Amino acid sequence: MQHFYFLLTFEAKKMITEQEKDLISKYKDCDVNDLALKLKDTESIRSKFVLQQIRGKQLMKKKMPLWAENSDIFFPVHLPLEQCSSSFTANYKHEIAEKLLTDFSLFTDLTGGFGVDFFVISEKFKKAVYNEKNSELCEIVKHNFKVLQRDNADFLSSDGVFFIKNTDKHFNLIFIDPARRNADGKKTVRIEDCEPDILEFQDVMIHKSDFVMIKLSPMIDIFECIKKLHNVKEIHIVATANECKEILIILEKDFSKEPKIFTINDNQRFEFFLSEERNCLSTFFDGEILENNFLFEPNAAVMKSGAFKVLTRNFPVKKLHPSSHLYVSDFDVPEFPGRRFRIVKTGSVKDFKEIKTANLAVRNFPEKAEVLKKKLKIKDGGAIFLFATTLKSGEKIIIQGENIKTPYL
Repeated sequence: MQHFYFLLTFEAKKMITEQEKDLISKYKDCDVNDLALKLKDTESIRSKFVLQQIRGKQLMKKKMPLWAENSDIFFPVHLPLEQCSSSFTANYKHEIAEKLLTDFSLFTDLTGGFGVDFFVISEKFKKAVYNEKNSELCEIVKHNFKVLQRDNADFLSSDGVFFIKNTDKHFNLIFIDPARRNADGKKTVRIEDCEPDILEFQDVMIHKSDFVMIKLSPMIDIFECIKKLHNVKEIHIVATANECKEILIILEKDFSKEPKIFTINDNQRFEFFLSEERNCLSTFFDGEILENNFLFEPNAAVMKSGAFKVLTRNFPVKKLHPSSHLYVSDFDVPEFPGRRFRIVKTGSVKDFKEIKTANLAVRNFPEKAEVLKKKLKIKDGGAIFLFATTLKSGEKIIIQGENIKTPYL
C-alpha cells in the first residue's frame, strides 16, 4: 500500500475514488505544504497521491496548461516535472524537426522523462519509441498518452543508451536530454558530467539516425560543444521571457561545415555563423549627444551566443563600446533582437538623485549594481530604466531609457 500511489497504470485509473477527484479539483490552487497538514488517509483517500497530483497540476500550469487542466492526466513525483520542457520549448523542438526532416517514419527519445518533449516532437511521426529507466514514470507517461489519444508510440522501461547501442533500427531523429545532476543531486554543466555521458556514444547515435537532437543546460559553453561533439550542424539557444532555458545541439552524419547558431527569445529570432562574428568589424557611436537617440540591449539568447559585433552589420545600430554590448541608433529598430529604449537623459550619479525607484543594469562599468544602487539611493522596480556603462571614449555614464514595449515584457 505504501507505494500504491505511484503505480498509475491505465488500470489504476479505474481505482481512483470520487473523493480523491473532488479533493484534487477543490484544492488544485492551494498551498501543498499547508494542505499536507490537513489531509489524512482514509479508505477512499490516499493523501500522498492527492498531494502529488495537486503539486503536479501547479507545476505544469505554466509549462503545459492543457495537461494541467485535464483531470485524467497523472503526474509523477516533483523532479521529472521540474526538469520537463514547457510547451514553448517543446514546440520549438518540433519546429526544428519539421525544418530538418522530410521523412517522419521513426523517432526515439532516449531519456523520456515526463514525456512533454516526446509528445510534441513525435506528433508527425508514424512511429515513436519512448525510453525511460524509471518504470513507474514510464507507466504514468504511457497512461497519459492514452488519455491524450496518441497511438503512435511504443513505451520501453529501459536504458536508452543500451537500447540505441543494441537496436538494428535506423531513426530519422534521435532525441536525448541527459540528466544535469550528479550523484549528490548538484547541478552539472559540462557535457561529460551529464548522465548519460553523450561523448561516449555520440557516434552510435549519429550512425543510427539522420539527425540527433541533444538538449543541454543553458549554462553550457557552446564553444566546448563544438569542440567535443562530432558533426555539429546547428546550435539553438532557446529563451523565453528573456531567460535562457536550454541549448539544443543538432548533429548530422557526415556534416563537416561550420555550424550555424540560432538564437530564439519568444518571437525574436536571430541567426549567424561564428566566423561572421569573428571577422566582423563593429561600428561605434562617436557622437556627443545621446538624448533622443534609441538604446538597444540584446536579449538573453543573443548575449549567450556572443553575437556582438555582427549586430552592427545586420541592424542599423552602433555599439557604445567594444565591451559594453549596448547599441544606439538615431531611430527605432523594431526588428532588433532585444529590448529597446528611447534615451531621455544621460549623466553621472549626481544627475539622478531625484529618482527613488528604477531598474538598474550595469554593462561594462567599474562598480557593481548593488554598490551603485546604494550611491543612487534607489530601490528596484518601477517604470524607469537606468544603464550604467562606458562609452568608446572611456567616459563612464548613466543612461536613462524609456522602455519601448517588447514581446516578453
